[in-house]
Amino acid sequence: MRNTIIQLSSKERKRLISQMKRETKPSRRLRMHIVLLLADELPPSQIARVLYCSRTTVYQVGRRFVEEGEEAFDDRAPRGPAPLLDEGICQRLEELVLEESPREHGFNRSRWTCAVLATQVLKEFALRVCPETVRRALHRLGLRWRRPRPVPPLSHPQERKRRLLEILNLLLTSPKEEGILFQDETELHLNPKVGFAWMRRGQQGLLPTPGTNQKAVLSGGVNWRSGKLVLVTGARRATDLFLAFLEQVRTRLRRYRKIHVIADQDRSHTSRAINEYLERWKHRLEVHLLPAWSPDANPMEMIWLVLHQTVTVNHSEPVLDELVTHARQLLEERQPFRLKLPKVYKPLLKQIKRQGVQLSCVPI
Repeated sequence: MRNTIIQLSSKERKRLISQMKRETKPSRRLRMHIVLLLADELPPSQIARVLYCSRTTVYQVGRRFVEEGEEAFDDRAPRGPAPLLDEGICQRLEELVLEESPREHGFNRSRWTCAVLATQVLKEFALRVCPETVRRALHRLGLRWRRPRPVPPLSHPQERKRRLLEILNLLLTSPKEEGILFQDETELHLNPKVGFAWMRRGQQGLLPTPGTNQKAVLSGGVNWRSGKLVLVTGARRATDLFLAFLEQVRTRLRRYRKIHVIADQDRSHTSRAINEYLERWKHRLEVHLLPAWSPDANPMEMIWLVLHQTVTVNHSEPVLDELVTHARQLLEERQPFRLKLPKVYKPLLKQIKRQGVQLSCVPI
């Protein structure tokens, strides 16, 4: 190594410096740094002191760079015996975790654990391994122990598509004299939602709670054209709350000759009292129901998300009325909301355009 000279052209040196600055893996970045300093003809002892590594490391990196070029920056294959679980067994582990249930193999369990997988490997391959070996194999396969995301059940895809097309047509073709509101409810609890917050390391922060929970329900509708909110408050999610919302919409939005309210299929939106009210005011109000289990089709969900992340997570209000006041203040400050067409409608938008429908001026 002492008789070997590393020479880099000005262009190669500049490119390697830029590559080193962008490198995120510490071991690769260290080797690049060593090569650059060796090209500047610094002695290995000085390089070792500056970079806090051994002279042996400097010699090895320099020798590898001369022999292998930039491949010397990569980590070498780990030494030692081959993994106990070979490629075939690892592939089988991946199939078990992602595609099969423990109950299909005689285990009265709802999910795979490393211990159960180790037992299954013993049954299938007559190979005794410990759970820690299985865990390392799963990590090599890119699998992680995490919580899954709940998803709603799939039901009547054609009916879902029909309802979404109906709402999309309404958004794109309704005249300006008619108003469109997306409506939804959310609950404010005196017991705070628990979320992340800054605190000292090793000292978990304390979040005071009232002990006895109380709740209020906000029923809100956002105007698709203006981004303004219509908001009413009640004690519980019921028909009376939705009736109060419809009455508020009818009396406040007098500039529209007709108002379309897009809501989910909650029972409080389809009760007999609601149908009687809509029959009496059918010349002014019409309710359109979203497909079942379709929160992604309602922009109000994002407004509620902002509300909870800003006001209700980790709140310390001792009185429910104060919490409701803060929520109303936030919603008032954020108006008008900038609405965009939810992603769930966009695959259907091309179908609407192919039909030659004349689009009105709405945010898409």
